[in-house]
Amino acid sequence: MKTKLLIVLSLVICHLTFSPAAAQTLFISGSAVPGGVQQLTATPDGGFKYAGTLLAGELRLQTTKKAGRDTRYLVPLLKDACIVNKGLGYKETTDATAAAWQVPVGEDHYRFTVNPHVRVLRGEIVVPWGELFIAGGATEVGWKCEGKMLLMKQSLDNPYVWTWEGELKRHPEVEEPASFKFQGQDRWHPKALHPYRQDADILTDGMLRTGGDDTKWTLTKDGRYRITVDIFKETIKAEYINN
Repeated sequence: MKTKLLIVLSLVICHLTFSPAAAQTLFISGSAVPGGVQQLTATPDGGFKYAGTLLAGELRLQTTKKAGRDTRYLVPLLKDACIVNKGLGYKETTDATAAAWQVPVGEDHYRFTVNPHVRVLRGEIVVPWGELFIAGGATEVGWKCEGKMLLMKQSLDNPYVWTWEGELKRHPEVEEPASFKFQGQDRWHPKALHPYRQDADILTDGMLRTGGDDTKWTLTKDGRYRITVDIFKETIKAEYINN
């Protein structure tokens, strides 16, 4: 009985040691990484994200900035896997010579996400959207607003950045009266931006995601707002300007 218990404990410790969810940081290194090494951004859902420039070459995902004995590498299950994909599985290894992810061409707008819970990496080259709208219960157009959502303004300097300025306030007569979200077209599908958690405070929330669950931002106070959204970096900034 004692031997069986020791075996079980050993398996549990091994699982915890090599569990991708246990990693607090992730880095990329290799010939495709400007500067040689960069740290990924941790996301509120327990994942990691990179949005930036990559060069043509190889990329390795690792749990420490400097390779060492305790470094673990996230290795694609498919040989010669491309960083641009619709979702590829990976495994963890301490072998630094294991296969790397391939970056076929140099580009300034690569974005990929790592989901440690299911051990999947998804990547893309992000192109600017042609339009972006705001709509919902906190806006003047409400939820039944396809064809009349509020158009945001695209930056002349950065086509990935959009701004909107106007009144947001609770409308008690509609469902979810203090909530709103952003759409990539003047209808509800297919492109949408959401906060990572439901009822995120627009004045304090700084990160967003493209697609996923239909979560929405909410107001803590009525008034006039200036909102800036970066669809590439997936960031949001709201200013209360009701002065």
